[in-house]
Amino acid sequence: MSTETQSPVVEKPLCFCRILCHLWCEQSFEMNPKGTLRLLRKRKPPEYLDSDRRVRSDEYIPWLCSVVGGFLGADHGNVRAFDYAIRSMPDGGAIVEIGSFLGRSTNVLAYLAMKYRKDNPFFSCDPWMFEGTERPIGGFFDAGCEAFRGYAKEVFRLNASLFSGERKPYAIEMSSSEFFQRWTDRAPVKDVFGRTVALGGPISFAYIDGAHTYEAAWQDFRGVDRHLLPGGFVLFDDSDDGGCFPKVNRLALEIAQDPSYAVVFKTPHYFFRKNDY
Repeated sequence: MSTETQSPVVEKPLCFCRILCHLWCEQSFEMNPKGTLRLLRKRKPPEYLDSDRRVRSDEYIPWLCSVVGGFLGADHGNVRAFDYAIRSMPDGGAIVEIGSFLGRSTNVLAYLAMKYRKDNPFFSCDPWMFEGTERPIGGFFDAGCEAFRGYAKEVFRLNASLFSGERKPYAIEMSSSEFFQRWTDRAPVKDVFGRTVALGGPISFAYIDGAHTYEAAWQDFRGVDRHLLPGGFVLFDDSDDGGCFPKVNRLALEIAQDPSYAVVFKTPHYFFRKNDY
């Protein structure tokens, strides 16, 4: 199965050697008759191409991403993985999002579930405790303060209520480790909208965008894997080869070697399907 990625988009200065390494890993070369190398663009797998066509023809997703705060761009491959997973996931399991921030990816997932008339229950989990905030951002703003945590959670609530309506997720304010423990225990919890819901049951699609240590990513994967239905999907954000989070990439590479999973495509982040056997 093809696992090719998009060409890299350089958003900040990179050393020349790293750029060459990335191109070498993600592209192919051929030797022309003159003895020089020519860079070839690899063809994306059909699963990616089909979802790319659907997303590009969708007028709402770019608008939604422009008005809701967050880091997910409408042109990013993750949206293609969302589209494919929501369309193709097995019935009877939940959609689970680990890490919600202000609700951009949350609202895209809810919209796609409505667009494709999927009634899978939707859960999100976020403690609204942010990495990389041990000191003020740029020496100016303390993004670890309680005021910012409250602001982010309230903006999420407003965004999900406005743009996702009745399809908004059961949004649980807790760490992912506690969330999955309560999921296994089928424990009742109250979400940020004041609704009580019992966690637990099978999972059809999980989007993991939590803490970026190897241990945290592994715990999130374990929590999903125990409940993921055969034919279900897992997308690891920030797991790209040569990216900023090598520990998440390390875990993704390990899962890629697991016969229980297959790489559907890379967004450039790793998007897996759990095999049926």
